[in-house]
Amino acid sequence: MRRYILVAVVLLTRLLTAEPSPGFVTFESGQVRPLALSPDGTRLFATNTPDDRLEIFDVSGGTLVHVGSVPVGMEPVAVAARTDSEVWVVNHLSDSVSVVDVGSVPPHVKQTILVGDEPRDVVFAGATRNRALVTCAHRGQNSTVLPQVTTPGLGRADVFVFNAANGAQQNVLVLFTDTPRALAVSADGTKTYAAGFQTGNGTTTISEGAVCNGGELVAPCTNDNVTFFPGGLPGPNRWSARNVTVRDGILLRPSGSSRRIMPPPSA
Repeated sequence: MRRYILVAVVLLTRLLTAEPSPGFVTFESGQVRPLALSPDGTRLFATNTPDDRLEIFDVSGGTLVHVGSVPVGMEPVAVAARTDSEVWVVNHLSDSVSVVDVGSVPPHVKQTILVGDEPRDVVFAGATRNRALVTCAHRGQNSTVLPQVTTPGLGRADVFVFNAANGAQQNVLVLFTDTPRALAVSADGTKTYAAGFQTGNGTTTISEGAVCNGGELVAPCTNDNVTFFPGGLPGPNRWSARNVTVRDGILLRPSGSSRRIMPPPSA
């Protein structure tokens, strides 16, 4: 008996003095369209991004009832229901789309479609919604167009177009934007809009020291013998409070005098 007591004390001591287990950390990709309703409104589909699954819920009774879970590709970020029995899931890390048969028992992936790098969203377009469009980066082992990612003037994004009925690729549209994300379809299905996350529009970020304090009303300033020009936004009602306006980089005063506070526009 004494031996059993000693063993129990040792085990309890180890449990009390053991280091706590580290917290679980996951770095899943950002979701773009994580939820979708079936066309008849009876089921809700959700992307389980860290667990690489499509979760299926019955909502016909007014509450969420979990009725199924389907393994798909790595880190699904978007889902769209084509019909009551078919759902398309975009897998960000797998560079693929899983076509899931949610009408069978059990539900399962019936087709895997390879797309470009880092796909993010899928929609169905066309007058009869017979086309599936997927946003991707203009690169990747599955890309069907020459990437040329270092050539100036060429697009940085692709929209893959598929026959929604059988998953056959029909076209690849190249966009100038970088890292396209969400897609939207017009009410009649004839137009599709793509939102670029990094648009490549010639803007950039600069350090705080390269911008003069005080907004656009101040004169150019000097920092480390380098001349910088005003920037940033003025405070609320700053223009009306001082009764001044700025036109083409020139500060206009009510008295008629003016001075240039920004470089003249290029020809």
